[in-house]
Amino acid sequence: MASAPARVVITGGCGFLGQMLARSLLRRGTLCTHTATGVEGSAPIGELVLADVASPPRLLFEELEQRAEIAVGDVSDAEFCRSLVGRGDGPLSVFHLGAVMSGQGEADFDLCVNVNLHGTLHMLEAARRCGAPRPRFVMTSAGATLGSGAPTDWVTQDDAVSDATRATPHTTYGMTKACAELLLADYSRRGFVDGRGCRLPSVVCRAGAPNAATTSVYSAVVRETLAGVDTSSPIGPGVGHAVVGHRPAVDALLTMHEASAMAVDATLGFDRTVFVPSIAVTLAQLDAAVRAAVPPHAASLLGRVTYDVDERLSAAVGSFPTRAIGMWGDELTAADLVRHYAEDFPDALAEGVTLLGTDN
Repeated sequence: MASAPARVVITGGCGFLGQMLARSLLRRGTLCTHTATGVEGSAPIGELVLADVASPPRLLFEELEQRAEIAVGDVSDAEFCRSLVGRGDGPLSVFHLGAVMSGQGEADFDLCVNVNLHGTLHMLEAARRCGAPRPRFVMTSAGATLGSGAPTDWVTQDDAVSDATRATPHTTYGMTKACAELLLADYSRRGFVDGRGCRLPSVVCRAGAPNAATTSVYSAVVRETLAGVDTSSPIGPGVGHAVVGHRPAVDALLTMHEASAMAVDATLGFDRTVFVPSIAVTLAQLDAAVRAAVPPHAASLLGRVTYDVDERLSAAVGSFPTRAIGMWGDELTAADLVRHYAEDFPDALAEGVTLLGTDN
């Protein structure tokens, strides 16, 4: 008997990472899900819902325009969350990416708590009560759950953090993510969902408009420079920061979803969230990697990077640990991050800008 099609919901689905994930899911075609009898099996992807607070004029990929359904609403609204998961007449997979980012979270405490904490609870409750057999629930978290820079902290910027590092968030964003991890763990312990979480560092390079993250300039130095647009950074050129490429970020989310429940239970136990391995880069290294990636004739077409340094912000970012020990992944370089972005989004490059070794 053929498996019923799976309903897939991606919150934050109209953002860059959500759309990259959605395209990978469509190309994959199937997902590992739980059946009504409690066993795991492969189900074809049926409905693919991209949930977000606004709908962009156009999605990044034509295949999403053809296949994906866009649902506009706010995860802080419990009724909206219930509408996303459907009636439970087949397998359900939720990728919960939607969140208020770090800078916006510090500016608006209530918004951050309502979206990141209450919104996660609403999505977990909706998945729990929809009637689908033990829905898969993959959530993004962040290294901001840890916190560093104060004398009383458990980690410093020189430490390699891991899944065993104690959470001591310094921001409202980090606090809400730490609380969300605990919710995911307990809903999984009770069997309401089959939860898995990925602590993602900053994703570089994000295509499209910048997000509200404090460290979004690490993407801008690649994206805007290749587009021929000048960038002014409030963070100093030598400040190291933990990042991951967009390709391994998507791979991590899919890997966590597809891991068998038995393997996740045996490996992770009650703590369902893991670090995605990161690399440490500075803005100067990213800028240099961009300029080294293009032929000499294209150098004059690149945007310029200047620095109007906010010393307080630079010091805060510079206090973050820059190395996360994760469970898998090949280590990338700044050159890889630039190349992957340019290969995947060639239309975002300024006219006349190409990579070395490609046809002009």
